[in-house]
Amino acid sequence: MRHAKAAAAAIALGLAAGGCSSAVAPNPLPELQIMPIHINRVDVQILESVPPRASAHVEGVIGDGCAELNSESQARFGNTVTITILSQRPRHGICPQIARLYRKDIPLEGTFPPGDWLLRVNGVDYTFVTQ
Repeated sequence: MRHAKAAAAAIALGLAAGGCSSAVAPNPLPELQIMPIHINRVDVQILESVPPRASAHVEGVIGDGCAELNSESQARFGNTVTITILSQRPRHGICPQIARLYRKDIPLEGTFPPGDWLLRVNGVDYTFVTQ
């Protein structure tokens, strides 16, 4: 019994000194919410080049005062180009309700031979024709 009390006291002393703990340290980074930005406008400009190239003019809203741009990606399948623009913000942040705007000209990857094309930016479609 005497040894059990001494062992319990040693364990308690070690835990109090921080020597051994099963407590999980809090995550220093807030949990982020990542989502597509809201798109207001999409246009395409065909560049005068050989072979033909194109650029997308995109306008939208990144989010509130805590939101910031996370990433931009582009994919192409056949005559469809898809651009995904994501924002990030603290999931439980208390943020000013000030819209952070997005406006950018994005060069479209690859060339655009004559034909009908579809540009999709976060679900907003824009069709264009190259000659």
